[in-house]
Amino acid sequence: MDYVTRGICGQEGCRERRYYVDNGLWFCRRGHLQEGRQVEDDPDDFGMQGKKHRVRKEKEEASRKTYRGRWAYTLFLQTYQLILWKQCHALVTDHGFPEQFEGVVRDLWALRLRGFSSRINENMNDDDDDDDEPQIFSSQTTPADSGEESGDESGFKPESHILQWPRLMDTVGLCYLAAVLMRLPVCVVDLHRLIVRQEIPYIRATRAIPPEMSRKLPPEFIGMLEINNIPKAERMHRCLVELGVFYRDRFGITLPRLNAPLVLYRHIKRMAVPIDIYEMTRKLQNMLGFTFDYPTKIRGNGRREALHLPEVQVVVLIILSTKLLFPFDGLNRNPTTSKEPATQSMNWDKWVEAQRRFNHHEQTGGQIGKEQMMRLTDQDVLGMNMSEIDQYMDWYEKDWLHDVKTTNPIADMFSPSRAEASIENNVNNKPAPTAGTDTNEALDILLRSVMADLKPTSIDPGSKGLQPGSLYARYRWESQLPENARAFYELGSQLASISLTTLVRVVSIAEWRIAKLLLDQRRDEWMKELGIDEDEADDLDEQFSDLEI
Repeated sequence: MDYVTRGICGQEGCRERRYYVDNGLWFCRRGHLQEGRQVEDDPDDFGMQGKKHRVRKEKEEASRKTYRGRWAYTLFLQTYQLILWKQCHALVTDHGFPEQFEGVVRDLWALRLRGFSSRINENMNDDDDDDDEPQIFSSQTTPADSGEESGDESGFKPESHILQWPRLMDTVGLCYLAAVLMRLPVCVVDLHRLIVRQEIPYIRATRAIPPEMSRKLPPEFIGMLEINNIPKAERMHRCLVELGVFYRDRFGITLPRLNAPLVLYRHIKRMAVPIDIYEMTRKLQNMLGFTFDYPTKIRGNGRREALHLPEVQVVVLIILSTKLLFPFDGLNRNPTTSKEPATQSMNWDKWVEAQRRFNHHEQTGGQIGKEQMMRLTDQDVLGMNMSEIDQYMDWYEKDWLHDVKTTNPIADMFSPSRAEASIENNVNNKPAPTAGTDTNEALDILLRSVMADLKPTSIDPGSKGLQPGSLYARYRWESQLPENARAFYELGSQLASISLTTLVRVVSIAEWRIAKLLLDQRRDEWMKELGIDEDEADDLDEQFSDLEI
């Protein structure tokens, strides 16, 4: 007899747990009838014990799996190339780059791709069973290689013969190199601003990748493309130097000099200083020996090495020329002739005020720019009004939330989006001028307001007082900068894409070089007056250097 185990019977203190069925009635093993339990036989359903209906799940395609081995390598390079193409397309379509720009970037990428293609083709000759094995294909060496030490995965070594994965920052570097080869007046600050404003794919670049591709990439490759923070402009300088050295050593591509006249004109216009300093920058360039050539070797990370960057050299020349012709101390300096460039004086208080209005132009109309949203802190959010909070949340939802489709009908009733957001965008969005047009108009207003405050200085041919260039102020440390000079230096550091501390350091070095050059010239003139030739002067220098004081 078959028994079924259930709960305790409980009748007359029975503790039996096993039961059986007899004529449709349940009895415990000791014969107690279980009331309320009855099984009726249905002759029509004889032998039917119930049917199970299972919903068959659709089998996932084999292509949904995460790729490994050579397939992962190939997919990563294809994904990387897609991001690079979208960056070039945005620069050509939205920012006025020439159509030939995309072809130059493609050629540079094709050269870089040679090393990866050869390695992947070597792996293609292996058996398919090797795809599941861990493979090293980056800045690390394989165990079979001759005992070379593995390099830094986060760094890039152009001189290394070890094949390294391209970094996401290299996409921007390739765009910059292409602009330099085409002699376009493009600076690091331009590309950095486009990244911060999310006008080219960089921050969270995986959103620019189709889901079918991102799902198949291994996590380590996704991590190389998922950049969630703003890159430092100084780090971009080093990346560009590394790429320039790489293409020079591997393929013999020498970068031309920086298109200094156009870049100098752009910076003079943005810094809103008189065009008179242009000629002074040329004279100082010859004195300092600046060639605007790009470095041909990677130097240290010290602030002294920043002076070798051509864009930094341009900003340094502008600052030196401005301090000579239009100093920040407000003292009257009278030129001796009308041909001198310092025949006008600047009102630096009005200049600072005009620059603040220009910077505030980015937030006109109560709108918050993406650059500001990326830099917001918790303290900034506490001071925002309801409209600004809505703008911030809409931006966060669009750029940071994943596009996950929920099938829960209850969850659909509580959408994280604002229902009126799409309506407002469709109704209120009217054709407006481009950002570049607005910026140019604001820059023209800035120039007119600053130039209107220029005052002519009186010319005194026989003046023995202060003349242009006298009482030149040198600042060795950031803390020594007065208020107006700090504002001017900060703007220069933004255009040079370096920190304020670094800019103060390189300007101080340039001033020291000029002072040493002038001192050597005066020394030579003094020696000539005394009738001492160069050999005798060198002997005197050696004698004075041997003296112990």
